[in-house]
Amino acid sequence: MLLTNSLRVLCFGDSLTAGYTQGGSLFHPYGIALKASLEKSLPSWDITTDIQGLGGDQAVSPPGSFFPRMDKLYTEVHPKTPYDWAVVLGGTNDLNQDRLPSDIFPALERVWAIPLSNNTKVLALTVTGCGACAPAVPERRADLNQRILGHREENYYAYDLHKAVPYWGMSEDRRKEIWDDTLHFTVKGYDLIGKLLADRIVELAKLEERESPKEELVREELRKRRARQERIAVRERLERLEEGQLEL
Repeated sequence: MLLTNSLRVLCFGDSLTAGYTQGGSLFHPYGIALKASLEKSLPSWDITTDIQGLGGDQAVSPPGSFFPRMDKLYTEVHPKTPYDWAVVLGGTNDLNQDRLPSDIFPALERVWAIPLSNNTKVLALTVTGCGACAPAVPERRADLNQRILGHREENYYAYDLHKAVPYWGMSEDRRKEIWDDTLHFTVKGYDLIGKLLADRIVELAKLEERESPKEELVREELRKRRARQERIAVRERLERLEEGQLEL
């Protein structure tokens, strides 16, 4: 029987994860391109994605349902088909509801804690830009994004999606290709995001593979060092016995 590696990715968030575009007449989640790109980069792997995007949802729960939604997934779905990665994009609607980063970030931490405590790696995305936000949003978004990027925890990784796909940091023609309105993306835009995220996951997976042998070498060197120290201790004890300094 041919054994293959498997990779199961949870894509979790709001309408940007659901792939809202064309005024809601079409949904084209980035998870489609994410899966295709992962399959291309890891052809021998069994890749599956679970797209869990809910339009209008907020990280702060209540009134949002990020936390109960994630909790339900890890109660009902994860035990049967475990997630290896959870890609989480949240905070957009919270900011547009005039919430502060000091309230949004702890809510995101609670959401991340669920997959992290269940042996799932988290790829947290920064909040993307917008073309018609309230005046207070850009500064608050920058604050929130810095918190996301600055967070440190085992199996936690962050990806600066705001920087990778900037609303104002591209030409007008390019913006029309990537952005559907001032907040959501076109099909091409979602496909771009999926490819970027797949590249990051593959990069992290390869980095982990490179570090694993190094860690084993370090452990082996420590074992050898301890063995040498034990041999030296035994030899010194025998020498002292021969010299009559120790009694049997």
